[in-house]
Amino acid sequence: MAELSPAHRAAVQLLAAWMSERYFRTFRRFDGDPVAFDALLVQRERRVGVTVGALWDDAAPVAGAAALAALLTEDLAGGGGEAGGYAVWVPPGVTLPAGEPQRSDLRVALAKALAGLAPGDRREVRLPVTLHLAKLQDDGAYVSVAGGLAAEWTALSEGVHGAYHLDARAVHRLPDERAEVELIVSRVRDRAAVLRSEEVTDVPVHDTWSVSRLPAGAAAGVAVVAAPPDLDPLDGAMVRRMLRRHVQRAAAQRAAAEGAAGPPELTALVVIVAVAHLEQELATAALRGMSPAAYGSVDLITVAGDGGMRQVLQPRSLPWSEPRAV
Repeated sequence: MAELSPAHRAAVQLLAAWMSERYFRTFRRFDGDPVAFDALLVQRERRVGVTVGALWDDAAPVAGAAALAALLTEDLAGGGGEAGGYAVWVPPGVTLPAGEPQRSDLRVALAKALAGLAPGDRREVRLPVTLHLAKLQDDGAYVSVAGGLAAEWTALSEGVHGAYHLDARAVHRLPDERAEVELIVSRVRDRAAVLRSEEVTDVPVHDTWSVSRLPAGAAAGVAVVAAPPDLDPLDGAMVRRMLRRHVQRAAAQRAAAEGAAGPPELTALVVIVAVAHLEQELATAALRGMSPAAYGSVDLITVAGDGGMRQVLQPRSLPWSEPRAV
């Protein structure tokens, strides 16, 4: 099998940690030949055949991702940081900067956020960005929004006098904590209160990314998990098409394993999703629209994104729950 990309290796390590925590058993990636699969996890004498893929066409690398990963790996090694595997989860819609000082500013902020993480830890990193707020007219009481704050337009419109437009395209991901989102909303409303008709002002806020340290045993280095900037993660047709492709590949890998070293005790498919928050993933809904016969040979399906793991399909049975043959 071809060597896994850093993003795919990160997803496999997350799956091993997730299964260890969920099933109260220790799973680790097998370093030898995975036979027909992308990777193998082992738990004592049991094997888990793993198929891994992204819900976008990741054959072509995202511009700047590999270079940023190399720089961050160098920073962690040169700064005396603890050796281990790390991941930067780039929100959807982000174009990684190629020029200066933007690239260096991003590098410094991410390196600081990664430093000090313990194995399995995840944290948010705040990156300064600027929004643009315009007052269109004195009549009305609403704020139209483009970009990452679009879902907050009703909260932004509370108590304002006049019609406004907020360009929030610089925000790609909001913080996990609702209180922090409300602070951003309050800052925008405060700026709106002092604007006159046809005036424009800048609103300094933060874009919020996720970074994580991979579980103990992961290969040293930083994986930058990024989708193409023009990808629409809410395109249901694309999600269904890509998920179906990976399910078919997982079934084919299991069939090939049966003809080689014999089938593993469990098979798993882990798909990487490009979402700001894991609860926004559409793979669960896409699977419900598929025929059970299509994924009948896959025991476990999970999605990896935003530094976390979520189950989409649970196994019908578990090999360690069944009596062993004597």
